[in-house]
Amino acid sequence: MLSTRKFIVFLGFAVTIVYWKSVLALDEEDLKQLGLVNHCVECDLTGADFFQTDLSGVDLRGADLVDADLREANLKGIDLRGAYLMGADFAGADLTNADFFMANLSGTNLASANLHNVDFSKANLTKANLNETILTEAHFYAANLTGAEFTGADLTGAYFFQADLTEADFTRALIRNSDFEGAILCRTLMPWGKDDSGC
Repeated sequence: MLSTRKFIVFLGFAVTIVYWKSVLALDEEDLKQLGLVNHCVECDLTGADFFQTDLSGVDLRGADLVDADLREANLKGIDLRGAYLMGADFAGADLTNADFFMANLSGTNLASANLHNVDFSKANLTKANLNETILTEAHFYAANLTGAEFTGADLTGAYFFQADLTEADFTRALIRNSDFEGAILCRTLMPWGKDDSGC
């Protein structure tokens, strides 16, 4: 949850962004609501700067966070079901137990993030960067992972049932006790080589 002091400082910064870069669709009222009540369903937070911010447990279902900066943020348990996250930057963030059910993360940067026990069921992660991430016990049921990058990721116990892994890259990934039953493997780079079994 945002502290009052941090919220006031951040709100001031957000107002500055809107004033100097009016091209951003950041809604000041939505930002204020987020700071006061810890949830902002379907809010417009496009391009918002949440670098190293504590948003743990916040409800942002259906929110628009396109191109938002969430690097190194504390996002434990955040609810982003159905959120629009295209081009957002989550590098180094802690997203333990986060919920991305049916969210759009196309082109999102999640490199080096902690994604333990995260739910990506039915999410769109087309061409997402998941390199060097911790994805232990993560759920990707029926997710679209076309062209996603998992180089060096820890996927111990991850669940990919019916996920589309076409052209995904798992080079140097740790795949132990992971479930790929029903997943589409086509031009997929696995740690042991290319897998075209689902083409």
